[in-house]
Amino acid sequence: MGLQSLSVWTVLWLLAFSDAVSHDDFSFSISHLPIHNYTRLTEIKKHCNRFISSASKLEFGDSYVSTLKNELSFFNGDWEQDTHGATLMPFDDSDMSHATSSFITPWKLVSFEVKNVTSTQSQQPKNTISITGVLSIGITRNTIVISQPFSKFHKKPGMSALRVDFEGLYLETENESLVCLLGNSTFPFKKVPTRVEDDDFTSYFNVRRTYNEEHVILPHDQILLVLKYPKPLPSYSFKRIHGEMTSLNKKDDFEYFDKVHITSHSGISITTSEDLILESKSFDQNPLQDAMIEDGVNKFNNSEFCRILKFFEHKAYRVMPNLKLGGQIGYQDKVGPFLLGYEIQAVDRNNENLRILMHNIICKEEKVSGVLRMYPATMDPHVAARRTGLSPLTLSVKGTWNSSTGLLSMTGCVGPTLVKCDTGVLLYFPKSFSSKQRSVVSGSIFSLNNQTGFYHPVFIGLEMLYENGWYKSAYLSYNYSKSELAIEFKERSQEPWFFTYIRKSLFRYHVLEEEKDGNFKVSNSLSDDLRIDTFSSFETFVRVEVLSLGGSFITNESHFNEVSKNDVVNISMNLFIIEAPRKVKEESYRHVSKLYLEGLYDQSVGRLYLIGCRKVSFDDVELERGLDCLIEVGIEYSSLNTRWLINPTAKITIASQRNEDDNYHFKPVRLQTFMIRDKNHEKDVIFREILEGYLRVLLLLVFIAHILNQMRKMLTSIEPLAYISLAMLGLWIIGYGINLIYGKEIVIISWKTQYYKNQPYDHQTYKRYLSILDYFVRFLVLVSMVLMGKIFHMVLKARKALHDENKWTPNEKKVIVVSLCFYMGYLFLITVERVIWLYLNPLQGASIKDVYMRLIMDVLKYEVYKLQDYFMFPQIIALYVWKIGTRDNGLGSFLHGLWIPSIVLFFYDMFRDPVDYAIVANDIVL
Repeated sequence: MGLQSLSVWTVLWLLAFSDAVSHDDFSFSISHLPIHNYTRLTEIKKHCNRFISSASKLEFGDSYVSTLKNELSFFNGDWEQDTHGATLMPFDDSDMSHATSSFITPWKLVSFEVKNVTSTQSQQPKNTISITGVLSIGITRNTIVISQPFSKFHKKPGMSALRVDFEGLYLETENESLVCLLGNSTFPFKKVPTRVEDDDFTSYFNVRRTYNEEHVILPHDQILLVLKYPKPLPSYSFKRIHGEMTSLNKKDDFEYFDKVHITSHSGISITTSEDLILESKSFDQNPLQDAMIEDGVNKFNNSEFCRILKFFEHKAYRVMPNLKLGGQIGYQDKVGPFLLGYEIQAVDRNNENLRILMHNIICKEEKVSGVLRMYPATMDPHVAARRTGLSPLTLSVKGTWNSSTGLLSMTGCVGPTLVKCDTGVLLYFPKSFSSKQRSVVSGSIFSLNNQTGFYHPVFIGLEMLYENGWYKSAYLSYNYSKSELAIEFKERSQEPWFFTYIRKSLFRYHVLEEEKDGNFKVSNSLSDDLRIDTFSSFETFVRVEVLSLGGSFITNESHFNEVSKNDVVNISMNLFIIEAPRKVKEESYRHVSKLYLEGLYDQSVGRLYLIGCRKVSFDDVELERGLDCLIEVGIEYSSLNTRWLINPTAKITIASQRNEDDNYHFKPVRLQTFMIRDKNHEKDVIFREILEGYLRVLLLLVFIAHILNQMRKMLTSIEPLAYISLAMLGLWIIGYGINLIYGKEIVIISWKTQYYKNQPYDHQTYKRYLSILDYFVRFLVLVSMVLMGKIFHMVLKARKALHDENKWTPNEKKVIVVSLCFYMGYLFLITVERVIWLYLNPLQGASIKDVYMRLIMDVLKYEVYKLQDYFMFPQIIALYVWKIGTRDNGLGSFLHGLWIPSIVLFFYDMFRDPVDYAIVANDIVL
């Protein structure tokens, strides 16, 4: 696709500890770190004295010391820095275009791992424990987050990373635990000029961070890190970690950097019911009430609910537009309680580039707690779920599940301070789907404060795609609300009965497979057969996936007894159209890039008649839940019994049923896909190869029989023999001789794409059989060449007889010259056409001269191997040059018979497609 994504597949990689995520991708190897001897305890006492003086008495044993490492370590937290001009590290943003980067901010991630804990240091203050640790801190947004093992600072486009080694003290106060550490590292500083006047030296360092200069790496050991671990408060349910990393140098010093603020959390816990803000009560307001009435609500018991909620953990919820807000009002920097400036600069009111996930879920009985995290759609949800920072894009929530109403009601506190806890969160699980309802989980985030800090509700939904089969089959049903419109569409689209009769009689299409008990099993058959996952052009990717057939969703073991033996069944699907970012064509499909479809599948003709819904602007009261559902979509699949000859494809038409003056009307869209996947394609390829082998034998036998028959007739009259062109006979012998010598295919050249040639099917089982056919064809070609040689000799004798009788004798010189001129002109035109195509589609990184020379040589080689296909042209030229007719002299029957193989091959080539593989783009992210 060429799309340069901002997704981070690997963010922080540190050594595992206990139950923490163990393989994040942004860190340094610390297996070779030296063992600390706590040589800086005197400095540590000096800078940490304000904390040491208030330390409480510690009572601990060996088990406490061993678990302390895990409790103090955290991974994938967030950091921010004060902006006074002294930045911590540079960042190279040349990995992406400025147009995209203007809306996305790189992620600032930090991890801290405790390496050593000891309570036996002789000089450590009372009520403290000595510790060492490593802080990995950086800025990243790409997938190559790998650093050198011994490098304390590493920078590449899209990623900067810094490692700081710390030693210091752990202590506890009345309300919190904390660590106070001194660190050393190798920091990136601006290059110092070789000569700087004394008067200008101070001013240079005051503005040094704004200069676009190369950085030098210098040691720096005056770094203070203070991390606090407050005890969980009733307002939130997990231990919040926050701290600061500061420079102990003066602001005017070269090594100084602005203060760095760090946030994270170390896990979630639910203890007693008193810790819950919500018990069994409900909110006074419910923004989801109307949707719940229309969709119905699944009501689970507590154990079912916890299992399902955990199953949907780390899934990406889409942020829906609020339909009651009217039309678009430009860009916004706040969505509900979330402040976008932290990672996402701005979004429009459709919120297409926003996602929310719920992670760190703890569910015990009806009690629930977790974190809602908003993130850009370009980030992988599993990467977002591994983050622990508490930014303005996080909402720590907890509440209760009400099994009688089917509602999960939670209160949320916005990070990083977790002081503002005036957000309500509602989630429910719809029990029915339709073209207007495509979410397995729906929810709303809204303000509990009607005065200060009020904001409009934010609606979220976890959309159903192709997976989650067990949940669909157990808890969901499909409500076909567009059946009548689909039936009308089908009736209007019917072709004349005669063509329908022929189609049903001659062609077969994908159908439900009937089992012995009379039920119909879909399994991975019909749903996969109807699935489209390929390109319609090199710039447009199309995906169509089946959600349901009949009243049940597609699973691995879906049975349908309600469809009986009807040709037409109800069906629902999703359609996605993804365009390349630099599409050449002016026509765009963005207005129909995502459609929710439901309608009918006619198994007898392989056609889908669907009604589609698309998301549009929400300033029209005629829309259904913000969707334009006046769209008809037709999909036509190729027949099964012709796929050995014609590759399986699909035709898609999308048309609006609105009036042309309607704002939501659009011109019809017609797409012809490339080859789609077919589970029987390998069998079709084998069938074609065997059939082509038999066809070669048949054509050669017909050719030989015709020659033998004509040779018998020619014995009665020698005059027609004299007008057979020797150039024609010679071209036949030379053309097939070249192919026999070089082992090329004869008579019918198998047409295979380069993509298939690179990874062909293994036909080992049929290889011997195909080889026997090939040997027999070559034998028949040798026979035909002998017969042609015999006719060549007969023509020479006939011309000698005419010459002896003083009659006009045909001369081959002019025929050969004219034939050669025509052939050279044909080669020139073919070469020019290829050169023009190459000029319009230049190859990247290739020498133009070498490419053109290789192109010309390939054309010449290909045409030489096809010489036998042109053997009749010298005879046609000879008839015009010699000005003779073929009606009365018996020559016509001979020449016409030679055309039979060429005519058969012409029609065969006209209908057959090249053997190819389906181009599947599984890495396309929707």
